[in-house]
Amino acid sequence: AVARAAAAGPAWSATSVGERAAVLRRFADGVEGDADALADLIVAEVGKLRSEALGEVEWTALSARYYADHPPVVRRRGGALVRSRPLGVVAAVTPWNVPLVTPAWKWLPALMAGNTVVWKPSELSSGTAVAAERHLGEAGLPPGVLGTVLGGAEEGRALCADRRVRGISFTGSSAAGREIGRQAADRFLPCALEMSGINVAVVFADADLDLAADCVAAASTAINGQKCTATRRVLVEAGVHGAFVDLLAARYAALRPGDPSSPGTTLGPLITQEARRRADEAVARAVRGGARVAGQAPPLSDVAAYAPATLLDGLAPDDPLRIEELFAPVVSVDAFAPGADVWTLANDTPYGLSAAVHTCDPGTAAAGLERLEAGIVALNRRGDAVDLEAPFAGVKDSGNGRPEGGEYVYASLTNAQAVYGAARGPGEG
Repeated sequence: AVARAAAAGPAWSATSVGERAAVLRRFADGVEGDADALADLIVAEVGKLRSEALGEVEWTALSARYYADHPPVVRRRGGALVRSRPLGVVAAVTPWNVPLVTPAWKWLPALMAGNTVVWKPSELSSGTAVAAERHLGEAGLPPGVLGTVLGGAEEGRALCADRRVRGISFTGSSAAGREIGRQAADRFLPCALEMSGINVAVVFADADLDLAADCVAAASTAINGQKCTATRRVLVEAGVHGAFVDLLAARYAALRPGDPSSPGTTLGPLITQEARRRADEAVARAVRGGARVAGQAPPLSDVAAYAPATLLDGLAPDDPLRIEELFAPVVSVDAFAPGADVWTLANDTPYGLSAAVHTCDPGTAAAGLERLEAGIVALNRRGDAVDLEAPFAGVKDSGNGRPEGGEYVYASLTNAQAVYGAARGPGEG
């Protein structure tokens, strides 16, 4: 796949922006026309709710049209024209939980910038990858411009180690990301890493508690809790701690577990029975350490990989859930005293992907923006809800700060070239 991508590179980079954009628009039309089949495939492979799977297909088509309309722009800076030149072969390594749009956020802009791509999807969602590659081919993408490498961790390592790869874009665990980052550093390769998160929501006494509970419930159970931006910690001001716990517990109790393909289901299974075992063990360990199960979704005995959404109150200070991401709908809640330095408490995690602040006070909200160590901050809304046009990146162990999203992604998919003495260039903005 790498050899084919390298061979296809010169011809693809020589195509016009209009030709590349036409491929992306035809791809968008194709996935929209095949939306039901693609959604069914995503549900079957990863257990995502069908409504979420359909939303992912829709967002993929939207993303394709966005990048078709937003290629890298030539800008004049002083006496120079600054152009974005393709890197060459870009390796895209992606997870199973968002098997279509997360990869698309890597290879759509990479292709639009004139790169070729070798994509290593998760072995748990290889069917979705094969379908996406087929749709790209049907849209007119030339052979070799995007290829897939199916397999597990070893195939991913081999791809990133290939000397013909000139850039890497990775989404996955922090452990795997560190390894890929070291591989890239040895060769000075551009490398974008989007990794784990233990994402916090801070709820103040003046907040709209019903809204905050709605947001935390939704952000902690989307994709059945298997989402890097999922809310996993809640810090609640002491005066409303009990009321908020009751509200969130009621929302968990109202969840309807079941077959993810059924329209009435609001919580599906985890990806594997092993994932369910890890979730069960984490909750049991927390309870042994003194935590209380303050709320839980209804049980579901006939689905082996199902783990109920669980709210833990009073998690022990040394519980591993405070420092290790659990890919499951398990949330801990802690009270903080009025006037306490809650921002230091919120930042007391190795990660810094997303955070949410619930308050009616503009000064409190502004303090959160200044103090929170997170790439994404949500004010009075879900911490996992992001927009295509904005940068998407984490700090600390959540990533290396090179964003996906919008036109920001081109910084890690192109090399800047300053051209002096040139007249106005094509595409100059």
